[in-house]
Amino acid sequence: MAESRYIRQEIFEPIGAEGQRRLGAASAVVVGCGALGTNIANNLARSGLGRIRIVDRDFVELDNLQRQVLFDEGHVARRLPKAVAAAERLREINSTVALEARVAEVSAANVEALIAGADLVLDGSDNVELRLLLNDACLSARVPYVFGGAVGATGMAMAVVAGSTPCLRCLLGEVPEPGTTPTAATAGILHSTTAIVASVQCSLAVRLLVGAFEPSDEVVCVDAWEPECVRMRVPRRPDCPACGTRRYEFLDARPEPCAAAVPGTSSVRLPAREGRAVSPEALAVAWRGLGQVVANRWLASLAVGGHEIIAFADGRGLVKGTAVVADAEALFERYVAGAGPGDGRR
Repeated sequence: MAESRYIRQEIFEPIGAEGQRRLGAASAVVVGCGALGTNIANNLARSGLGRIRIVDRDFVELDNLQRQVLFDEGHVARRLPKAVAAAERLREINSTVALEARVAEVSAANVEALIAGADLVLDGSDNVELRLLLNDACLSARVPYVFGGAVGATGMAMAVVAGSTPCLRCLLGEVPEPGTTPTAATAGILHSTTAIVASVQCSLAVRLLVGAFEPSDEVVCVDAWEPECVRMRVPRRPDCPACGTRRYEFLDARPEPCAAAVPGTSSVRLPAREGRAVSPEALAVAWRGLGQVVANRWLASLAVGGHEIIAFADGRGLVKGTAVVADAEALFERYVAGAGPGDGRR
């Protein structure tokens, strides 16, 4: 009889054959497919998780390759969305895992649909606002949420289980103002930091899925430079807006999306707006002769005049080469909305 590909996990007593069966029947959503998310998805697929949905809004860029383990230079050249590239690579690693790629901007309007049907949600995101939204959505749906965060050489991870553990709001206390917390783009990051944090997240996830998780009020904190790993107690707050009084402020909010500069970069994100969905293939035809064009099913990219204009099929935009919102909007209007007859708008 052929040896099981998971035999090294099955002979690990806390998992065993029954735990492996549970992993094979389980589903997870990985939100964010950057440094944390690629490490998480890689670990889960190799561990034999049954179904993995990967959600990310961005495409693969050259500076991602330093720490985002599922991508290569071919993905960069093809401007593949991260979720699509990750699923493509993971199918080569483990063809028995059902993989689903969602190229989407996670918001209060779609987060519940994106996590629907999952046994747990793992956080690979890169901003506090999205993490707090995931915290709310998972508490509301009573789906375990495995938080992780990393910047520079430090990071932390914790499992949030509704009714049993503290939540992310308990950990953070006061919610920081948008753009005030350091990120990899503003403070840098070590690949080893994200690998360690993602590994802790995956261990928590496996424990939850095989029934070996004991609720805890601790968060695991790591320093990859020293190195050091400590546990810090996070008291559960009875007055916590999320897990205490169940006022899901981030889930219930429906803020109007707006254009914004990306901290630490010379680029501006433009939100999807009604009537702005595009056909990337048609845009590529309209842009012919203007500059370097790359297009696929999910986006079209034009490099022209020191800028790169990226138009996503769902109507979102990214303009690189400027941090001025008005300039980015003007460029997008000129090259996407104003591309001319048969311009690719749907």
